[in-house]
Amino acid sequence: METVANWFQANSKPIVYVIGAAAVVTASIFVYRNMAESKREKASAALYEAQTPFAQGRLDVAQKALEKVTSQYPSTSSGQQAAVLLAQVLYEQKKYDDGIKVLEKALGSSNTEFKASLESLIAGGYEMKGDMTKAAEHYGKAAVATPFEAEKYAFEASQARSLMAAGKVDESRKLWEALAQLDGQPVQQEANIRLGELAAKK
Repeated sequence: METVANWFQANSKPIVYVIGAAAVVTASIFVYRNMAESKREKASAALYEAQTPFAQGRLDVAQKALEKVTSQYPSTSSGQQAAVLLAQVLYEQKKYDDGIKVLEKALGSSNTEFKASLESLIAGGYEMKGDMTKAAEHYGKAAVATPFEAEKYAFEASQARSLMAAGKVDESRKLWEALAQLDGQPVQQEANIRLGELAAKK
């Protein structure tokens, strides 16, 4: 016991430093979590406030409010939801390029669960622009990003339709052929119909 007591006495300063450092780390984690929670709450409140003019159809007001949310809280779920709504506002005004830019920027800081939705909305923007090749590209990315099987097949069907519209028949056919093999999936029936349409065009 005396040896242990002597060791503690000789090493009292290092022990104090370690305990002090651990306390600082614990306090830092606590502060960070509180700050993160506060940020999420503020982002949520800002999104809720921005949704009112959006629902009322006041697009100019909604656009400014949503831009504020996306710029201040880009990495939060509310910030990414705001980017989706902002793109819809811009699409409504036929500002397709601006809407696509908003979504592409949101992709850079998006959580995994938002990536598929963002990619599909980018694809929708290109569809409205009439660029079906780019639409197909982003539907393909959405299909890869989603963790849900049924959604994956739905995005692949959208990709195949866009490829058909772009005149890329062979690429479209390959996708439809794969989807036609999916017994019990909702897209199977459409895949068989589309393959019939493509065969009739030969």
